[in-house]
Amino acid sequence: MDRPGGLAWRRLRAARDTVIGLDAPDLPDGSVLTGWSMLTGWATAAGRARASATPAAQDAVVAATRHRDETAKHLTDEFAALGLDLGDDVGGDLADTAPAVAAAARTQATNDRRRIAERRARATALDADLAKAQEEQQVARMLGNLLRSNQFPEWLEAAALDTLVADASIRLSELSGGQFELTHRDGEFMVVDHADADSLRSVRTLSGGETFQASLALALALSTQLTSMAAAGAARLDSIFLDEGFGTLDDATLEVVAGTLENLAQGDRMVGVVTHVGALADRIPVRFRVRRDPRTSSVERESL
Repeated sequence: MDRPGGLAWRRLRAARDTVIGLDAPDLPDGSVLTGWSMLTGWATAAGRARASATPAAQDAVVAATRHRDETAKHLTDEFAALGLDLGDDVGGDLADTAPAVAAAARTQATNDRRRIAERRARATALDADLAKAQEEQQVARMLGNLLRSNQFPEWLEAAALDTLVADASIRLSELSGGQFELTHRDGEFMVVDHADADSLRSVRTLSGGETFQASLALALALSTQLTSMAAAGAARLDSIFLDEGFGTLDDATLEVVAGTLENLAQGDRMVGVVTHVGALADRIPVRFRVRRDPRTSSVERESL
């Protein structure tokens, strides 16, 4: 019998150490022969077990390899559809190559997005500049047409008419108690009748009293416009005379007209009224009464 520290035992332990990672059994205390018998018995049993498991393991390896190749092919196709090249190595270093390629593509996409945003902002600014330039071009073309000798007077007349009608519309609204506003279309004066669902109709359809209100509104607006147009140092038109028409007004409208004329006469403006309506004449502070007899006429000044 060899001693535990002898050459036979050392060889037995060296043989066991080569398979210790495969869960080889511990050597028993006893003879070397017993130890070799236990070790060879374990090796034989382990070999049979591994031999029976080898086909399944090989099938698993084949399936895993096929799945790896299919996954790599699918990933390569997806990258190719995005214009990204992973190279010819399908599998192998793909786990390292794909993240690096994806990271580079993401960086490129971020830079492209920033450049697109900058270009869109630039395009928006250019669109605004173009719109402004087109507007200025239209204004220049319009002014060029208006300043022609055959169109400039027409433009001045249209502008003056617009100003006149806008002012007269305010006056007419006051005189009519908010019922009418004045406008014009194709050279004809029109009224907006707020008492008739804001209908638009010609001034020719107004009654006698309404026509007088519209005429008075235009006269007052014209007086204001001519006064404002007087050049510095030129004679100012601060007087207005109204001849009749007051007899067509009812008492309420006559009261509104009288109040308007009184307000108009405030300051340095003189308002003259020619009327046979006593109710209106009695409200005028300075009157010139015309008397007539069979032979002659006389003018007499009266003051309140």
